Parts: sequence; structure tokens; C-alpha cells
Amino acid sequence: MKGRLTCVISAAISVFLIICTLNYTLNIGKEEKKNYNPVQEAAQSEVVLQDFIHDNYVISEKNPWTDYSLHPLEYSAADNHVFQEEIRAKSAVLVDINSRTILYGKNENKQMYPASTTKLMTALTVLQIMSINDVVTIGDEVSLIASDSSKAGFSKGQMATVEELLEGLLISSGNDAAYVLAKAAGEAIFEDNIANEGKTFSNTQCIQRFILEMNKNVRDMNLDNTHFTSPDGYDDRNQYTTATDLSKIAIEAYSNKVISDICKKSSSYSETLDKTWTSTNQLLNKNGKFYYEYCQGLKTGSTDLAGKCLVSVGRKDGRECVSVILNDNTDEERWSDTRKLLNFGLINLD
Repeated sequence: MKGRLTCVISAAISVFLIICTLNYTLNIGKEEKKNYNPVQEAAQSEVVLQDFIHDNYVISEKNPWTDYSLHPLEYSAADNHVFQEEIRAKSAVLVDINSRTILYGKNENKQMYPASTTKLMTALTVLQIMSINDVVTIGDEVSLIASDSSKAGFSKGQMATVEELLEGLLISSGNDAAYVLAKAAGEAIFEDNIANEGKTFSNTQCIQRFILEMNKNVRDMNLDNTHFTSPDGYDDRNQYTTATDLSKIAIEAYSNKVISDICKKSSSYSETLDKTWTSTNQLLNKNGKFYYEYCQGLKTGSTDLAGKCLVSVGRKDGRECVSVILNDNTDEERWSDTRKLLNFGLINLD
């Protein structure tokens, strides 16, 4: 009897450890946004986990282990480069893209809230799964965003291409576009698994499946201090990154022609909405006082907890640098901090 009880206890402990290991490995956490969102509250369902495990660990006719992964980037520290200007952001980094050299860092490995800079990984993950010409019919998932979210303006029943949704995501920083893309891509992942033929999946399941894929990319890139819980980057204590990790995501995004071409636009016309989106990045506004001629764009972010954030690429005479600013106090500070960093990397080091 005592031996049987010992076996039962051992088995229970083993199951508990397996669950904890899966939870840690897959980086699954509940979201805690200040506005209720069903995606945040939903626990990871068994079907979502089963599909993720099947896609990543089971070889099948539909899953021949084709490598669409993102890969680690290694940095080295620069010697004898002294940056003397004040950076007001709580965390920042400047990296030479070609040499993979860190030119400046300030709390660059401290975990910070990413805000909408998350959308760079959202875009990268979407483009691993879908084509820019794929057409998406927008459903109820568009209503899952927090009430105070930035919006591109999409509504249920509209149809838009992945490319147009990406423009709404990256130019106007639309959280609605983020959720529409996440749902569509998550659904496509489910449908690609032959074991799911004939099954249907909820919006929540599709979005959670997509988030698992985002975090798989995080692990593939060895970003040990990054974890995502949503496709839009809304504040959540389990959603975090560092300036260093985010600079690596930025380099991958900049290397993707679709993403880099969109991010450098100061505006874009939406045929679906019959409106023009204006970039949230004032460094791209030629008529504004913060215009920076060497800026190649990328992504802004702003929430209560994240503060003012900006991921930028600058290019001059063949030299390319990526700067990351996290948690500045004002818009003007993030534009100013970014200009200081990029000038240092592109001009002062010539």
C-alpha cells in the first residue's frame, strides 16, 4: 500500500513537472490588460498546444520540417567609441547593422514593456505564414482590442489583403490590424495541420496559436529576455523585451523587404477604408520639425507603462545602424534621443 502511494505521488509530481516545463518552454502566460479582453483571459486550450506540438515536433506529409525560422544574431562590443550626449530614455541601444557591433548601450539588457514595437515580430510571423496577396475577411476578432487602442479603422465584414493590413499595422499602428492578422495567420496554421481537417477554431484559439508562433520565433532567435502575450503589444506584466533583443528583431524586420518598404513610408492610402494613413513616426515627416533625412523608418510604441518607444534604422553612405529607445517621457524626447544615437553611428564615427 505504501509503495503504491509512493508511485501515485511520484506520478503526480512527474505530471506537475511536465506541465511546468511545457509552460516555461512555451512561455505561456495570461494577459492582464486594464480593459477586459477575451484573449487575455483565455487559458491555453489543449487543442492549441496539440497543434503547436504537432507542427514543431511531428513530421508529416504537410509538415516536412521546412525551415522558415528566424535565427540568432550575435553582437560584439565596439572599442574606443565614447558617446557623450545625454539619452533620456530609461533604456537604449545603438547597433551597427553590418558589423553587428554595439556602439552604445544604456540599460540595454533590462526587461521593458515593448508597446507597439511588438508589431515588428507580429509582421515577421505573419509573413512566415501568409502571402501579401492573401485576402482576409474581417470578423469579430476586430472587436477584441482594448477600448483605448490605436486603430487603423477596419470593421467586421470588410475584406483586405495581407499587405494592406500590414500597412495598417505598421504605418498607423492599428491594434485592429494586429488582431485581424493574428487571427487569420493562426487559422492558417491550424488549417495546414492535416489532423485538423473538418474542424473549426474560435478567434481566441487562432490568436493564441499565432502568439505561440511569435514566441517560437523568440526562442529561435535566442532572445532570452523577450516574451509576447498579444499581437499588438498592449501593456501586460508578462509581455516584455529589452533594447538589445528588440534591436535584433528590428534587424530581421529591416532585412524583410515587405516590412522595410512599408515602414519607410510616411503615409499610405487604404482602398478598403478610402482613407490615408499617416505614419506615427515623425522622423519620416518631411514637413515636420523632427524630420530626419537618414531615417529608414521602423516602429513607434507608446503605452502608459512602456512610455514613449521608438525603433529606428538610419542609413548614410552605405553605413546602417539600428537604434532602440524604450520608455522616454515625451514624444519630443524619443525623436531627439533617436537623432542623437543615429547621428553618432552614421556621422560622428565616419
